Amino acid sequence: MIGDSDGAALERGGWRLVLCGEPTLAAGLRDAAVNCALEAAAGHGPGILRRSRRAATYRARLGDGGDFFIKVFDAPRGFERLKRLLSGSRAAHVAAISAALRRAGLNAPAVVIWGRERSSGREIVMTPRADGVMPTRYLRRAPGAASARKRAMLRAIGAEIARLHRAGFVHGDLTPFNIIVDDGDPPRIWFIDHERTRTAGRLAPARARLRNLVQLGRFSFAGLSRADRMRVWSSYAAAMEPRRRRAELRRVLRMLAARIARDGAQATDSGPPIPVHPEVREG
Repeated sequence: MIGDSDGAALERGGWRLVLCGEPTLAAGLRDAAVNCALEAAAGHGPGILRRSRRAATYRARLGDGGDFFIKVFDAPRGFERLKRLLSGSRAAHVAAISAALRRAGLNAPAVVIWGRERSSGREIVMTPRADGVMPTRYLRRAPGAASARKRAMLRAIGAEIARLHRAGFVHGDLTPFNIIVDDGDPPRIWFIDHERTRTAGRLAPARARLRNLVQLGRFSFAGLSRADRMRVWSSYAAAMEPRRRRAELRRVLRMLAARIARDGAQATDSGPPIPVHPEVREG
């Protein structure tokens, strides 16, 4: 028996799991969702979608409930263990910040299950799949520099980043692979992967916001031109403080140039100067 879904906790296989109250899983899906999460944690679940330095991501289909992503964070080691003691649970943070984003009217997948393995400190987060595709795939569906769909998508991304910042949030890793775009008119933008998303700090909120634009701009992929990048910036700037638009553009370009140069220096022995992220298979 899982119990009340409104923030209810259960112990299963050495894990303490919390079923979030918003959105509430349908009664018939609760046990299936818990079982899928634990199978992924044990390495016996659905095929792995991607592996990062500290986590693995899986996808599962729960009958008529649709697709869900399950992210399993590795056990903290060394300095990471100390950071976890100071900063608290990553999974709990994802659940809390995702709920805060949604309360602010932003599109972020709601966490339905999160938890921690008592013996190792591994953590787990389960979210429904956001409707849509990554911008890289959207660009392939709308080829050509003059495509109206392409321009609308780029403007929507810039405007939604501005809305995120105006609401007081800064994404921790705002790459094209942590943005999902649907095919609406205008396109609807989702932000995913929120373990490092925070509210903007008081000391340097402007730099934190501009860093998001640098994170987004340092990636290069087919179908994205320099003019396209400016469309994102122009849409963002139009929704933000207009008086410092030119000064902030120059600052973003300086920060971006420095970041790309640093990427190039770090990649001398290990890969290309512009990072290439493996796309999640969207099926």
